[in-house]
Amino acid sequence: MEPQKRTVEEELKDLFHAFKDKEVVNEPWNYKMWDIEQKYFFFENDNLIAGPLSSRTPPVQLMAVISNNNLNSLKWPIFMGLTDKTKTLKCLKSTTGDPQLQIEECNIMDLYKDTKELREFTFHGVIQSKTTCSFESAEFPGWFLSTSIHPNMPVGLCKLGGTRIILFHSVKIRSPPK
Repeated sequence: MEPQKRTVEEELKDLFHAFKDKEVVNEPWNYKMWDIEQKYFFFENDNLIAGPLSSRTPPVQLMAVISNNNLNSLKWPIFMGLTDKTKTLKCLKSTTGDPQLQIEECNIMDLYKDTKELREFTFHGVIQSKTTCSFESAEFPGWFLSTSIHPNMPVGLCKLGGTRIILFHSVKIRSPPK
């Protein structure tokens, strides 16, 4: 019998419960993430892209996730970065004035231990169904982490109502015992 899949809400509750005490946390949790069109995250040429799995794709980029305990936990504020923990997702204004997604050289654990709100590095987990979630920028409300409808394009930010995809699945990857 296959184990019952956990809901997005159950996973978020566990994450926030596990990371409530900054003194005992050493590592973020790792997640495999993909959009509702089955495009997974890959890191290539300093870009986070979303594409389908194939024999020619690089390894799936797991995302490091940890709670931001300096913002209202009812909105599920999280930091997200690459699993090497030295690159973190950040939202900032582009030269055109619209928000854009950037990968910042920044240790996710330093963000977690900081006492500032760090909204530019924070996404609110917005539960959309039992199995899907959207990630809204805390710095730019109404802007969401998104993928293109076309494969192998950069992950970015968008407002609701366009053609970009903002619904994601994720599964926690259990760390091997140390």
